[in-house]
Amino acid sequence: MDLNIQLSRGDQYIFNEVDGEIVMMNITTGLYVSLNETAKQIWNMLEKPQPLSAVVDALSVEYNVTREQCEKDVLPFIEQLLERGIAIKA
Repeated sequence: MDLNIQLSRGDQYIFNEVDGEIVMMNITTGLYVSLNETAKQIWNMLEKPQPLSAVVDALSVEYNVTREQCEKDVLPFIEQLLERGIAIKA
């Protein structure tokens, strides 16, 4: 995946914070999704379009892991977000 792509939030979801997690619903399909703490951080970062590289950089600092490890852990999750329309290429 190209780390230079710009990501932002998809517009097919409404969301609310419940007990520290983000709970969202796809307004087209009715599918519910719950985001854990790390996913919540990504969601919050995508309030404004961000390059994927900036997301990886911020998470590697936050969780004190190497950038390479962060990429390995985060990229498959970002792909899932894109597939579900939770995140979109801006």
